[in-house]
Amino acid sequence: MKSASITAVAELQVQLAHRPEGRGSGDENTVVKPIIEKLLETIGFSSLDRVEQFKVNSKPSRRADFACRYPEQFKPPFFQSPIDPFLLVELKATNCQLSIEHKSYWQAFKQLKEQLLGNKSTSANFGLLSNGWELQLFRRHNKVVHPVTHILPLTLDNSIEVSKIILDIISEAKRGLIISVYNNKGGIGKTTTTTNLGIVLAQKGYKVLLVDFDPNQADLTRTFQLKPVKNEVWNSLKGSIPLSKVIQNITIGNRTQQICLGIVPADERFLEAKDSEIQQEIRLESLMQRLQDISKHYDYILIDTPPNWRWFAQAGTLASDVLLVPASPVNRFSLENLEDLVMKFMPIIGEWRKELNKGAPSLLPLVLNHYQATETQALNCKEILANIANRNPTHYKMFDNFFYIDGLFGKRFLELPYKVEICRAPFEAPYLPAPLRYKRAREVYEHLIREVLI
Repeated sequence: MKSASITAVAELQVQLAHRPEGRGSGDENTVVKPIIEKLLETIGFSSLDRVEQFKVNSKPSRRADFACRYPEQFKPPFFQSPIDPFLLVELKATNCQLSIEHKSYWQAFKQLKEQLLGNKSTSANFGLLSNGWELQLFRRHNKVVHPVTHILPLTLDNSIEVSKIILDIISEAKRGLIISVYNNKGGIGKTTTTTNLGIVLAQKGYKVLLVDFDPNQADLTRTFQLKPVKNEVWNSLKGSIPLSKVIQNITIGNRTQQICLGIVPADERFLEAKDSEIQQEIRLESLMQRLQDISKHYDYILIDTPPNWRWFAQAGTLASDVLLVPASPVNRFSLENLEDLVMKFMPIIGEWRKELNKGAPSLLPLVLNHYQATETQALNCKEILANIANRNPTHYKMFDNFFYIDGLFGKRFLELPYKVEICRAPFEAPYLPAPLRYKRAREVYEHLIREVLI
């Protein structure tokens, strides 16, 4: 593990000591830039390892304030060969509010995300956003950009700690993306989405792990014709055995295609235990720790969560980098529950992860499952979601980003259309998941993957 440069930390502290007291008086170049230059040196990026105004995209033209790349044995210094950046930096004036309640935060995040997804920055793993008073580190995994730290204050007293937090994260081995499929309402296709999404990702060559964290129903386990285990997941979460010993590797397919998946099955022990016993025996963050330990072996880890806000749903979302939320356009409650998710549940998880020096899980675009695309459905959805956003003006931009995705013709819903093949597949013998049996079913989930994941 690399360590922060003592000399660079001292120089960073000098810059922070001379920072103007008034936050409204510092622009990007004269105040923020010198601070971040020294911060970059504390995590190992010298002046030879960074380039200003790095062109991240050809058309439209986009530039990052800084791009950085660690020295490599067989490559010239980055300033001589500015290709394949590792970290991009977006600077903002000191009066830019880096808080999820402010529109300026979402505008800055959008800029950084566009830079990380540029065609000249496909090698970039991380992005840093800062106004000289706060900063936040983001990670890119294919198309997904999510925070890996909470919004960190940058002060004279905590400069060493902040440098260490960032350095520890960017020095980690590359790992997979952990996704919880969650909605507080049942019967809207969480298990079907988890299963079929995992299968199509595996069809595309990604290594996938599916986690059944709804032991009361164990639908994902039974989908693959497996039996729930007893004590194995429980003991792994307690730290008695590694999670790798619990994973069941399966091969499934037909004569033309076979795919491999890892499955963490449901555990019957949880059905016998009361919530109070579970909470006494197993820490809420145990699943997060086990999955992060093993995530370097997978490209995607998908968690099937129960339709409530009890221990399993809390532990599943706490473990996740991002949440994928399916909802039904004909089920009002599955839509109205989204307000509780954003305004009640997400802040709780954010605070818990903050205590662990981790960023809150972010929300992928809302998925309208079994969408029929009728005019009535569209109007009903639009009205319900607009009312939710209007009731919460401080989080309006967050809801806006969650409910809609940007397209060529403006904002639109992300639709997972109804296909009879998806519904029919579980009842056909021999059982084969819909994407492996039907081309039309596979195309539905390929569309979802292209929109939000890869």
